[in-house]
Amino acid sequence: MKKSLIAVAVPALLAAQAQAVELYNDGVNSVTMGGHLTVQLDDKSGDTKINDNMPRINFSFDRDMGNGYKVDSRIESQFNMVNGGESFKTRLGYIGISHDDYGRISVGKQWSVYYDVAVVTDYAYAFWADHLGVYSYGVDGGETGMGRADQALQYHNTFSLGNAGDLTLGLQWQGAEGGLDDRFGGSLVYKVGQVSLGAGYYGGDVDGSFTTPNGVELEDGDSIDGTIVSASYGTWGKGLYAAAAYMQGDNQEDYRFTGESEGLESVLSYGFENNATVYTMHRFIKSKDEIAQLGRKYNEADILVGAAYMLSSNVETYGEYRFSTGDDYDDNAFAIGLRIYL
Repeated sequence: MKKSLIAVAVPALLAAQAQAVELYNDGVNSVTMGGHLTVQLDDKSGDTKINDNMPRINFSFDRDMGNGYKVDSRIESQFNMVNGGESFKTRLGYIGISHDDYGRISVGKQWSVYYDVAVVTDYAYAFWADHLGVYSYGVDGGETGMGRADQALQYHNTFSLGNAGDLTLGLQWQGAEGGLDDRFGGSLVYKVGQVSLGAGYYGGDVDGSFTTPNGVELEDGDSIDGTIVSASYGTWGKGLYAAAAYMQGDNQEDYRFTGESEGLESVLSYGFENNATVYTMHRFIKSKDEIAQLGRKYNEADILVGAAYMLSSNVETYGEYRFSTGDDYDDNAFAIGLRIYL
């Protein structure tokens, strides 16, 4: 029996769906609301501040078209809730159409096929995972198409292998835009029981010239891409969860350095029946070659320890401490926060 295609094919939606509130459902049309309000106190290198940790709100509008066809859509915005700065920023905005047998096509700003593979380690609350090229250029990976991809066309389909599990195929394309040529990529995610294995690639070349958001000039033919593999076991927050992801990339880390990179993220956690979760993470990203501006290779690494506790069905508190172990060894940090899921 085929599982829900949207849930299986788009892993990034699962966490949001778990907390979403249904506002309307007439058996054909449904509207749900999700997101969270979050405030946290953090200290980075002795600088203590109150931040809002990316609060957001989203609305999903879905319709059962009959004959196996369904339409799904989502709009999601991040907003500022602790000072008078920029108020709203678009995180997601897409429309998809799916069929139980033919798969799902979606168009808009959406989580990438690259993220289909990387999502297994993206669970930190305060010091989010940024060592796999997903959030390229220190933003949301929209231009590179490796994070929340801009103007992306995607196809997903999940194939049941019976007792051997499920295999999900993802394909993505972005057209030429602002000095970047067409970008292509895909992902394969195999799941059996509590085990998940993934592999993916996404990227393209510079067409003419391209200036990154941080002012780095890339030349005609330079590649901006990444290859990633991952493995995971279990479900976050429910007993033992373990995951790791490794990537090799080109020119997607310009706010750190330009050139070839490799990164790793690993997670080990345990979710107790009393709604508490404890976890530790190890992450690194480094350059393959010496960086001229530094006079050495780039090496950033950390070990993260944290705990989260659900105070009620939609209120959660968390705390994290980051030990920096790379060349940024003096960049230790801690945070405590409170989150209300909408």
